[in-house]
Amino acid sequence: MAETGVERIASRARNHPEEPFTALMHHYSVENLRACFESLDGNKALGVDGVTKAEYQENLETNLQNLHLKLRQMSYRPQPVRQVEIPKEDGSMRPLGISCTEDKVVQEMTRRILEAIYEPVFIDTSYGFRPKRSCHDALRQLNREVMRKPVNWVADIDLAKFFDTMPHQEILSVLSIRIKDGNLLRLIARMLKAGIQTPGGVVYDELGSPQGSIVSPVIANIFLDYVLDQWFTNVVRHHCRGYCAIIRYADDVAAVFEHEEDAIRFMRVLPRRLEKYGLRLNTKKTHLLAFGKRNARRCFQTGQRPSTFDFLGLTHYWGRSRKGYVRMKRKTSKKRLRRSLKQLKMWLRKVRNIYKLPVIWRVVSLKLCGHFNYFGVTDNSQSLYYFRREVYKLLFKWLNRRSQRRSFSWGDFLHYEACYPLPRPRRLVSLY
Repeated sequence: MAETGVERIASRARNHPEEPFTALMHHYSVENLRACFESLDGNKALGVDGVTKAEYQENLETNLQNLHLKLRQMSYRPQPVRQVEIPKEDGSMRPLGISCTEDKVVQEMTRRILEAIYEPVFIDTSYGFRPKRSCHDALRQLNREVMRKPVNWVADIDLAKFFDTMPHQEILSVLSIRIKDGNLLRLIARMLKAGIQTPGGVVYDELGSPQGSIVSPVIANIFLDYVLDQWFTNVVRHHCRGYCAIIRYADDVAAVFEHEEDAIRFMRVLPRRLEKYGLRLNTKKTHLLAFGKRNARRCFQTGQRPSTFDFLGLTHYWGRSRKGYVRMKRKTSKKRLRRSLKQLKMWLRKVRNIYKLPVIWRVVSLKLCGHFNYFGVTDNSQSLYYFRREVYKLLFKWLNRRSQRRSFSWGDFLHYEACYPLPRPRRLVSLY
């Protein structure tokens, strides 16, 4: 089984964190590739060849044998990824890369191997795209740092187009520190350089790893762990007079400091550190702000508004507990709230005359569940109920615009909702 070989890699990585790995390509066996194929989601979008998981499975053993032979002979060449774009909050587009089914099988095996090697050595405060870790864990860690540690300053760090600008050569250099199997490094290089299928043809670049690729998240984690996490832990921390820590979820980063001079020195050298590896800061979204209990108490006493910052889609701000103590709270950020409502509005406008009411109702229920599952955290109930009210208004508006004749009065709409209730905010995820 695939897990057996991968588990041996993970065990060695845990017990000998400094030792390199010299022979890894033999793990791409037919059995392991079959296990990776079976783990794929057959409902995902198709790559440039248009082959579905079901179609690939019709001649599965032959396909896997051919794939194994190509990998063994190093004649395997990934096909270009199909690019789709989704809108971002600032109006720009986020490119996503969709790989072919066979390439997904190879990527899944590569992901398992890389994860087994590097997962034991990642720092504890790195949470993005890691097994049994979530954004709620990162938020819980941030709350713990701010409320329990002597934190007075927070650096809200945003990397500019991180997935699109990671230099391939630097990625391979970082991987080669632990991985001495030249064939695996060649395979990863081919994945990175596979190219992007655009209407004007295939575009090749020396930068970036496609978002949407199975292996991209773990490659990004390995790269940022070396460039940022380990540097912060082994260098920055030893040059700070007071307490400091870093919390990272993929490319969303928050660094906390006790002393202002430590925070200023870190922000001064950070751009140079990133530039060394081909990365840069998004200066419009990167801020250093006074954000601690001491500063919050001073602001409340003088009638000023304490600083706020956004992290993982939530605005973190200072308020008071029921007993009157100063406490960090959070709510859905205005940008994320506007974006979610705008996306729902555009979807309702598009499908109101395509699907019947029960289908629209069921999809809206799923969208509400997804929103509540992510944003349903401590202190955020008011934003959740506001979002639900706005969803009601959008539903009522666009269901009544399916023809010149109104479908619902407000009373009829509420009666229908009582018969087929939409999800309500459930018990909030505790961040304490």
